[in-house]
Amino acid sequence: MPEDDLSILLLGPIRAARGGTALYLGTPRQREVLAVLALRSGMVLSVPQIVDAIWSERRPDSVENMVHTYIGRLRRVLEHPGRPPALARVLRSTRPGYTLELPAGAVDITLFERDVKVARAARTQGDLSGALCLFQQGLARWSGLALQEAAGPLAEAERIRLTELRQDAVEESTGVRLLLGDVENLVSELRCMLAEQPMRERLWELLLIVLGQTSRRAEALTAFEDARVTLADRLGVEPGHRLQDLHRRLLRSEPVSVRPWWERRVPV
Repeated sequence: MPEDDLSILLLGPIRAARGGTALYLGTPRQREVLAVLALRSGMVLSVPQIVDAIWSERRPDSVENMVHTYIGRLRRVLEHPGRPPALARVLRSTRPGYTLELPAGAVDITLFERDVKVARAARTQGDLSGALCLFQQGLARWSGLALQEAAGPLAEAERIRLTELRQDAVEESTGVRLLLGDVENLVSELRCMLAEQPMRERLWELLLIVLGQTSRRAEALTAFEDARVTLADRLGVEPGHRLQDLHRRLLRSEPVSVRPWWERRVPV
């Protein structure tokens, strides 16, 4: 990306930078307006659409005027310095509203989604080292909760989607590490993850596999019981068929492998 290109960072606090220099984006509501425009980059959004994306039922009487004011301020911040007005503007007035025109890869969400997609393709092709690098590159783009300061309906929906995608990437990255034989720290890492996400069955599966592959069968069986109790107490369900299959293999002292779990995670 050229040095003077704009970048919009939404995988954490809402931020923007040009050439590595942070830009002042104003109030939380003003930053939220930028986030909505960036999430729909290249699309024309009317003022009522922007209002619906940010405000719920309780809206200020002058809410549309506020949006116009925020966009005017953002436009001055986002303009390319030193360029003619016609070329400097990235936030344009377009009937019936506004559009944010950004170069490819300007929004970190787009880069994260691309990293995950390419990582999965590399994994499918057998390039596990390349897949791991790409998963880690994508996860490194996060600096906190996605759209951290935004509370509107659009941000809430995107936050749920992105948090799930991030968790999938964490689990798939861990699976790649397991296939590559990098198990030295995985038990402690998985236990930490499970302390935060105890209902994620894939994390339990990975923990059982790592323990099974490192000759810690008794710990693996205990972990299955922990998973069973947790799922029953919190969700009222029994472990899924993959966890139960791993449990049966451990009881029979059969080898356990990440690959059956792995192949079910790869779309055909």
